[in-house]
Amino acid sequence: MKQRVSEYTIILFIASLLALNYPLLSSVNHLVLILGIPLLYLYIFLIWSAIIVFMALISERAARHSDDRTDS
Repeated sequence: MKQRVSEYTIILFIASLLALNYPLLSSVNHLVLILGIPLLYLYIFLIWSAIIVFMALISERAARHSDDRTDS
């Protein structure tokens, strides 16, 4: 399981780099407001929030699996 957690963490890191890299950021850099928030700021905030949520899920799954392993 430790190997899988490492793989998920690396995949999340690479996906985060790609999502917050220049080509994608420039594609959402338009003068568009959604609920009064510029599209670029909304995109960065949503990607940042998704990274935090996915990292929490990976950590929780790893902790739950290690607890199950110590109980047996």
